[in-house]
Amino acid sequence: MITFLELKQIFETYNTSAQFVIYSTKNRAVLGSAVGFEAAKEKAKQIRQQRNLKFDEVSFMTSKRFQGSSTGQQGGSVDAAAQTPKKQFGVSGDGRTYTNARGETGRVDYARNYNPSKGRRFRGAYDKDGNYADID
Repeated sequence: MITFLELKQIFETYNTSAQFVIYSTKNRAVLGSAVGFEAAKEKAKQIRQQRNLKFDEVSFMTSKRFQGSSTGQQGGSVDAAAQTPKKQFGVSGDGRTYTNARGETGRVDYARNYNPSKGRRFRGAYDKDGNYADID
């Protein structure tokens, strides 16, 4: 079995020139960058001490991962598919139509039986193939 330190040494051996981004965990603002894991760790420590930040407020990761996992836009071009809002799936606000995860819509059917645990009637919808799906 391999230990964590051995694994860390393997990664550093194969990718010593990895670019790391040091960022604030509150708002993902970039505070600095460094090349190599140990250098990034040291730079994050220096930034944390200079700005009087807590340990959890400063973090670092590879620049490739940082740009790929960001919730905001980091720059670059944005394709048209990312700008179009995704269709919300589930029962509509008026309770008459249902949209499944594929974006297909259908009419919601309500049963005459009351569901006491939900506080409303049982409901379901039919898909385009005629299969019935229980919504709740």
